[in-house]
Order: sequence, then structure tokens, then C-alpha cells
Amino acid sequence: MRHLLLVLTIMLLPGPFQGSAPGQGGNTPGASPGGILISPQGLIAQALATPVVPSMPGKQLREKAIAALPEALRQPAEIRMLSLRTLDARLTELATAGLPVPPELTWLAGLTRIDSITLSQDGTDLILSGPAEPFAALRSNRMTGLISGRPVLCLEDLLTAFRDDDVLDAAGCSIDPDSQRLAAAQGWLARNSSPAVVAVAKARLEQMVRLQGRWNVTTFGVPADSRMCLAMVEADYLMKRIAIGADSTGIRGMKSSLALARPGDNMMRRWWFASAPATLSVNPERTQWSLQGPRLLLLAQEEIMDNNGNLMDITTNRGSGDEFAQLFNQHLPELVQKVPAFADLQNILDILTAVAVCRELQEAGLLNLRPQMLTDSSILPGRSWPVPRETVPLLTTRSASGGLLMGAFTGGVNFRSRQLVRQALSADSVSPSTRPQINSLSPATLWQDTPAVQSQRASD
Repeated sequence: MRHLLLVLTIMLLPGPFQGSAPGQGGNTPGASPGGILISPQGLIAQALATPVVPSMPGKQLREKAIAALPEALRQPAEIRMLSLRTLDARLTELATAGLPVPPELTWLAGLTRIDSITLSQDGTDLILSGPAEPFAALRSNRMTGLISGRPVLCLEDLLTAFRDDDVLDAAGCSIDPDSQRLAAAQGWLARNSSPAVVAVAKARLEQMVRLQGRWNVTTFGVPADSRMCLAMVEADYLMKRIAIGADSTGIRGMKSSLALARPGDNMMRRWWFASAPATLSVNPERTQWSLQGPRLLLLAQEEIMDNNGNLMDITTNRGSGDEFAQLFNQHLPELVQKVPAFADLQNILDILTAVAVCRELQEAGLLNLRPQMLTDSSILPGRSWPVPRETVPLLTTRSASGGLLMGAFTGGVNFRSRQLVRQALSADSVSPSTRPQINSLSPATLWQDTPAVQSQRASD
């Protein structure tokens, strides 16, 4: 799981199925959910110059977007409960009738995260619960909540998680330079890294780009043509852009890795997103699972390169790489608000965790739920997005006493959801749930808000 830097801003478009019958979402040549153009050969040819921190739409625009939603989705909820059993049944009905999937299914009733996963009392349903709000794709072209600006959960990601068990074992992405070209570029930099004026430094950077050539885009666990994969790529690369100082978050105290670097530092580094410790807990009966905390953790590792351009981990770290990871984790709550892609990655981890819990309960004989539409791609295919296979590098440098600093930052995303569930089942992690117990929803109910939230709403 190693790759260097790529500028790629992905804005995820609404709806895998909206406006067509279920399963008819296809692939338009050159299009993508993120505003990038991909050549027939898979080369990322263009990326939209969108800000990392999007502005929220004005009040009037939000009100119009809310009014366009079905009435049941116009109000926010502190806790909204979504039935997987009924979701599967509704999708079956739509497929039989040849009808499009409506927004309340496509965007999972407006849930903005999953806080709890509950086994129904009769063992035939799994209920996902969390905050929800009205949603729309406005200026950022990303389906987001109209109150918090946080991305909403996507049915397409749920289909991806249900349909391939490999995604539960390990899922992530990687972009790797050719090792021989990387070695040649690094050797050239070593011979041309003396202090220089801006024009010379710019020329050196351009030469480094030429020497490295195109990088290969690969994935593991997750389908390369899925929305989930593209969302992982987006979050990873926006993190890297922050690391090199290409994007400013406006968060006080948040510095780039390049700004933290000192002469003599090893600039071969790997950062990757993983699940944070204690993300998932469960009660002794395994009926109530709770997700809490930041979900994500940025991990750091220094590397060295041999003469052939191969990158290897080293056992010691020299400060600035760890510093950036620590700052990133410290400011993650703020970063999630500033950068929707990070919140989207949290949502993906929530969905993967929920499906991993479902598999665990099925295998243990506690859950008698065998969804058809969620698992059968022949009846309800997911949308296939263009697959990025190659890209050109973007490198940045900083002049420092003693030479020119340039980062070669590797890493990516590595989610191991099944392992997260097993960790929660260990003796040290099992604990009584502090969240409201939800026994079940009626068979015909897709989603509902908790009575407490309904009572509060009536008194407002």
C-alpha cells in the first residue's frame, strides 16, 4: 500500500440509480463522479480546481432544496433508525415493477453517520441508527446534509460492502511510481539539490516530474470502478495535498509536513488512514453495537529507498512525519467539518463495519436475514464508474538551509472491518451499551425517528 502524490479532487455526484430503473446506471465515457476526465486508457487527464473547504449554500437555496424533497425527509432527526430488512424488500418491489430507486433509498433516509447497529428482538432484522437531515447536491455537487454540510450515506456503498467479502477483510487504494524511474529521479535530485533561486527550483521540479513519468493506480479489496473506491482515493489525496501545503485548511495550528520538515529529515514517508482504536463496542449479548469517536486514524511510517527504487519501512522515525500525523489526528474533528471527503471516508468505514457486523451475526446464527437485492448484483447492478489507471505526478519543494526539500509521501487507505469486529468481541472491548435500545421496527417500516426526537420536535 504505497503511492506518491496526485492532485485529484473528486466530487461525488448524486444517485447511482436516480432517474432510471434499478440497475440501469451505466458508464459515460470520460465521466466520473468527481469532476475528473479519464482517457480511454485510464489516464487522469483533468481535475476540477475546487476548494478543499466548500462554502455552504445560502438560506434561500437550502430552503428550495428542502422543499424539493419528499415531505418525510424534510426534517432532521437526532436518531433515525433504518431497517435493512425493509430496505431489501423495497428494492425488490422496485426491481419487480421496473421503477427507479427513490432518494430515501438511494441516500439511506438521509443518515449522515451510523452510531449504532442493533439486532432486532426476533433476530430477523438489523437496524442502523444515527443522525439524519434533509440533503441535496448543491454547489459542491456532493450529496450533503443541508444543516451540517456533512455527506449522507449512500446505498451504492452499502451494495459494494455486501457483495464482496474481500472488502471486509482489507480495502484500500494505492498509486505507485515505477521503481526504476523513481530511483533515477531521486538520484538526479541528490545531484541537484543545492540552494537555488526560485526559477532554478521550479526548473528542477519540472525535471523531477518528467523523470518520474506516469504512476500506476491500483486498488485492493474494493472494486476499482466503485464509488467507494473513488471516495477513498479522494480522501487520501486531499490529505496528501494538505501534507505538502498545496491546500490550506484555515485551521489554526494545522501545519503541512513540508512546513514541519527540517534539513536532514527523511522525506520518504508513508501515511495511511486506518480505523481508530475503540471505534466499535458491543454488549455481551451481541445485540447492540456502537460506533463512536473519530473513526479514522492517520498512521505514519518512514521509509528508505534502495538503489533500484524499491521503498522499505524503517524502524526509526525522525520527527516531522510523526508530527504531521499527530497534528492531523488532533485536528480531525475540525478537518472533517472543513473537508467533506474525510467525513465521506468516515461514512464508508461505518458502512463497512455495519456489514461486517451483519456477517458476524449471520455466521453466529443470531441473525436470520438473507437480503436478496443488497447482495445480488445480477438483479440490481451497482453503477460502474470509469477506472483511473495512471496519473502524472505533482511534486512540491521547499528551499531550506543546506538544500532543497522535496517530499515523497506514500500511504493511502487500509480498512480492515472484519478485524475491527473481532477486536470489539474481545473480552476487553465488550461493554454495556449507553445508547437507546431499539428492539425492532414493524415489518413495513423502512425508517423512523425515535419517540424522544419526535416529542422534542413537537415541542419546538
